[in-house]
Amino acid sequence: MPLDILALEIIKMKRKLITLVVLSLLAFATLSVIPATAADKPVVVVHLKGALEADYQLRALMNTSWVEWSVVYEDIAAADLSGASMLIMVLGDSSQVYSADELSAVDSWFTGGKTIYIAADSDYGTDHLRQYQANAVLEKLGSKIRIDDASVEDATSNGGAPYRVLGISDNVASEFEYLVAGVDRGLFHGPAVVVGYDGGSYVDLSEDSVDDVYVIMTTSSDGIIVDNNEPVPNVVVAGTEGEFPVMVLEKKDGNTIIAAGDAPFGQYMGLYGPDMLRADRYGADANPQQGMYLVENILRYATSFGDVIRTQEADISDNEAAIASNEAEIAGLEDDVDDLDDEVSSLESDVSSLESDVSALESDKTGLEADVAAAQSSASTMQLAAVAALVIGVVVGYFVGPMIKKD
Repeated sequence: MPLDILALEIIKMKRKLITLVVLSLLAFATLSVIPATAADKPVVVVHLKGALEADYQLRALMNTSWVEWSVVYEDIAAADLSGASMLIMVLGDSSQVYSADELSAVDSWFTGGKTIYIAADSDYGTDHLRQYQANAVLEKLGSKIRIDDASVEDATSNGGAPYRVLGISDNVASEFEYLVAGVDRGLFHGPAVVVGYDGGSYVDLSEDSVDDVYVIMTTSSDGIIVDNNEPVPNVVVAGTEGEFPVMVLEKKDGNTIIAAGDAPFGQYMGLYGPDMLRADRYGADANPQQGMYLVENILRYATSFGDVIRTQEADISDNEAAIASNEAEIAGLEDDVDDLDDEVSSLESDVSSLESDVSALESDKTGLEADVAAAQSSASTMQLAAVAALVIGVVVGYFVGPMIKKD
């Protein structure tokens, strides 16, 4: 097997190994929680701007014992983010706006292996205002993800109504399968559609891909784009059906951005354990979903296993870069070989031409030799004739001369 192909196979095996290791860690973390002091715990900040207090779903999530929680209801500042591994941004009040100072604080914090989870909403009523604010954060971070000016519904995978979308994990990017371990469906209640943004252009991620951007959850194939409010969507088209992303992840400079079409908590009905509030809609006997597992998997990735995964991903990236360099070098050598082959072919053509010239010269030489032989033969005959004539002349002179004198 060629070395470059072997190296690629090794990288694929390492990716699979990462997934298996993370799944094992997730399973272990589900069964047992290691006691930790507050100083040891990773810090997760929730920016629930405009809310008066944590709702039922957030309070349930904050029972997670391996994390130190901090909730900010007003403007967020750099001091609020100090030491945090993860930031979850949800607008509790759709009329709230992120200030320039807040965006700068978030942008300055977002370095060194951080994770940010940005929640949006549908474009129905005043909910569409949350879309603008989510995009303001994404733009400030230089993200390749955007929330489009639309909603998405699902006629079949839902909680009793098309707008109560139960997103599916079937289309998750292979690199992040571990995030949906134990998850078939999750609630995105009245979600926006998440799209790509690359080089100033919006990208429909249900049809195309963007480098470093990975789909996590989508609608079923019966998803449909709905446009409730102006402006018209940037890339998706109202009435179009398909598997539209409702949660997308981006890897950016060693950090992670997660953008979702709806919130895990803090809005009408969140992704985290909606069956705790409405078992008749989202319980095991109604429309089962596993949004709680999805949120907790993301939380573990951001706070516990992210560094290990990022190290492995960096190793894989280095190996891929080395392979790409080797492939480029091999391609260059192959070009050199092709050039040498062309030169050899040209020289062989020259040799063939010279051989033809030599053959022609040899043929000319043979002809000349024949001419010379003929000329030599003719010259010999003439010389013999001249000698004979001379002899005859001498003889005649010898006999005739005396006879003439006698007369």
